[in-house]
Amino acid sequence: MRVPTGRPIRVAPGDEIVVRAQLTKATLGRLYVFAKARDEAGFSPYVPMLMALAAGGEPSMLQPMSMRLVAERPSKQVSFIADIDGFICVMQEVDTAKDPLAKVRVKRKICPDLDWKSRLFRKFQGIFSWPIPKLS
Repeated sequence: MRVPTGRPIRVAPGDEIVVRAQLTKATLGRLYVFAKARDEAGFSPYVPMLMALAAGGEPSMLQPMSMRLVAERPSKQVSFIADIDGFICVMQEVDTAKDPLAKVRVKRKICPDLDWKSRLFRKFQGIFSWPIPKLS
């Protein structure tokens, strides 16, 4: 079963996402990045740049973003640029609900290419979950 390791983080295209994970009491951690677009109902495994990869027309199996933590390497960091307008959540695969979870920190850096008004609205949007207004 997969359980969330924290709350979902609001992202938009161009945001830099950094996921840091570390084992606590467990000897194995299987972590997956899940995403949900603004208009979707539930989370699904996140494949970065899916639209660019699917443009070729050939169907192919794509690997979702994941991390595997073991006792020999108890911490790991993954960073990527978001390409969706929605939410990112890290989920851990566990055998039972009582299994210890890894310590996971997700940080978002708002896209630096935005003008100052858009950056300000995006910062407040993350706090209050307001929709992004269209600035002309």
